[in-house]
Amino acid sequence: MKTGLEAEWPLEMMAEALGVSPRALLRWGDRILDDSQCDRRGRPPLIDKAAQAMIRSCYLEHFGQWGPRVLAGWCKREGLGSWSAGTVAVVIADLRPKKEPKPDPVRLDVKASDVMWSEDGTGFGKNDRKRELIVVQDDHARLKIDWELAAGPANSQDVEKYLRRAFESHGPPLVLKHDNDGIFHTPAVAELLAEYEVLDLTSPPEWPRYNGKQERSMRDIKSYERAMRKHGVDGRLEERIRVTMHDLNMDRPRPCLGGRTAMEAYNEGKTGLPDRRTFRRSVEAKEEELLDQARSRREERSARRRAIEQTLVSYGLLEIVGGVSHDFL
Repeated sequence: MKTGLEAEWPLEMMAEALGVSPRALLRWGDRILDDSQCDRRGRPPLIDKAAQAMIRSCYLEHFGQWGPRVLAGWCKREGLGSWSAGTVAVVIADLRPKKEPKPDPVRLDVKASDVMWSEDGTGFGKNDRKRELIVVQDDHARLKIDWELAAGPANSQDVEKYLRRAFESHGPPLVLKHDNDGIFHTPAVAELLAEYEVLDLTSPPEWPRYNGKQERSMRDIKSYERAMRKHGVDGRLEERIRVTMHDLNMDRPRPCLGGRTAMEAYNEGKTGLPDRRTFRRSVEAKEEELLDQARSRREERSARRRAIEQTLVSYGLLEIVGGVSHDFL
């Protein structure tokens, strides 16, 4: 800039050579030639080295528990300067602990058919009428074992009726997984599970991913039925759902199943299951052990679920994929 001025270049010529307007060139020249820092156009002033040392010392004195927002308030109160939390965060960036990467989400990989079934429901509404579709699915093959379209919200009688039908047509599973809905804690459903010696597994609250395969299946069902209506397929809701189930079970190759259909994966995954009474005793023994080791109410509440999971792992029927330890001892 000085060289150009000393050579008495016209302002317009220098601006044209730099590809900027003359006005912008003048503003840039004023900032370069002015040693003061009086105008930074709203940006926070730089933190001088003395203030940086005091901020870092304060952060260490409080064992790293004062974060950037607290330190920014402390600096303002102590008269050091008014800076944003982001500006202060840069000063202590190398002192703060590195954040650990989030572990992979836990996923239950069931290794055989009829080991674990999942139950869930979803609503279908038209005008003031609401109907609930309840579906039970094999967690290994994603096969929709059976379903029932209830006239309104499903009740325990609806659940007991279609689960009994599924048990009689396919044989009962070792474990039935469901959310903590009240219809599963009624005498009718409890007696049915006891009759067929099926263990009851309740998904932990506020953990939708635990029943993620079934949640995804319910979305697939609603998406297919919605697409049928969009393309002009009229008729009864039951018929559209029946077509949807046939597509999901019999026709659709599933990438998660290596390109097989759900029915093919279900038939290939059928193996001999362990003796139900022996399996139940193993679960009860493991549950007692976990209750003895429990250190909180949360661990007490989850003892039954963890006992079933760990027993299935010991039988080679379940693999827990994710950032968890398999050393249950």
